[in-house]
Amino acid sequence: MNTTSQKKSGSAAHKLRERVKELSCLYEIAQISGRPAASLPEILQGVAEALPAAWQRSKNASARVMLDGAEFCSGAMLPPDRGRIEPIMVRGECRGEVAVGYPSLPPDSVPSFLEEEDRLLGEVARQVGLIVDRRETAAEQERLRAKLRHADRLATIGRLAAGVAHELNEPLGGILGFAQLLAKTPDLPDQARADISKIEAATLHARDIIRHLMVFARQTPPCDKRVDFNRLIRDSEAIWGARCAAAGVQLVYALDPDIPEIIADDRQLRQVVTNLVVNAIQAMPNGGSLKIETSRNGTWIRLLVKDEGIGIAPELLPRLFDPFFTTKDVNEGSGLGLSIVHGIVTGHEGTISLESTPDCGTAVTVQLPIHRPPTHGESHEQA
Repeated sequence: MNTTSQKKSGSAAHKLRERVKELSCLYEIAQISGRPAASLPEILQGVAEALPAAWQRSKNASARVMLDGAEFCSGAMLPPDRGRIEPIMVRGECRGEVAVGYPSLPPDSVPSFLEEEDRLLGEVARQVGLIVDRRETAAEQERLRAKLRHADRLATIGRLAAGVAHELNEPLGGILGFAQLLAKTPDLPDQARADISKIEAATLHARDIIRHLMVFARQTPPCDKRVDFNRLIRDSEAIWGARCAAAGVQLVYALDPDIPEIIADDRQLRQVVTNLVVNAIQAMPNGGSLKIETSRNGTWIRLLVKDEGIGIAPELLPRLFDPFFTTKDVNEGSGLGLSIVHGIVTGHEGTISLESTPDCGTAVTVQLPIHRPPTHGESHEQA
């Protein structure tokens, strides 16, 4: 075999070895991304660790995968100007990059990158973009399915609640009426009077739960008018202001005077504010500061109700808007307050979110659209 043939044979063998390394790398990445239990960070770390083996000087090569500011490396930190970089595109948006280089070698010892290596890096970046897209699409679909399940559950509970409320309201009214008549009996023994008082209190508590059930089951669409939200909050203080004072809770207002009027049902929004404030008061048995803030966020107005109360455990947060779920004592809540708030806010095409840290307090944020077509015809009367 002559020298020319040997060179051609050696070059072909080298290309074949490089091709095998590239295919092995892509296969390993496919294996990593196909693990159902693997999280996205685990997949990206696996991609970074699989890449160096496909390069000429694999022992000296290092890879870096960056996505949304998070970084995953296979070895030594790769300087920005050393190596090859390909962007990670997800739905037309650059979300990060994949880079490979030789950070441990002096600049004059870095081998030239092969055309095949450049193609491989581009393919890996494309595959990472597809992996991210598939994961995010699956997560969004699951969120939508969960939202549909929640809506279906609320509708079922609403129908059940309406029936239960109707059936219980009448007998409870009779119990309360007879208890009040008995309380007027002259010369009633003290123990009997105390027992009747307990019957009255328990019946009133039950009727309060029934009232919440009826509000929850009604799911009345908003009756819209122009609403000055700051004024609505100030006027609502008459409902819970005395309760704040009695509980040692200091109200701190930060109302943006420049927020515009919105189209909304003022009675329903008053119930939202009242429920959130009462929840905050109940979360501060030793008193504290309660902040009520309004602001504008683009095409939305934002309400923040923030307390310094006992907070909520992280594992309970996903259930807070579920009907009948409550963290309060048996006689302190029906578990419908936040469900009603959630229903009113979503009925106004708004959003509600909650953040809480145990022993540090809770912050509830409500956002309502400034411009929304009125549901029952807009009234120019100001609320």
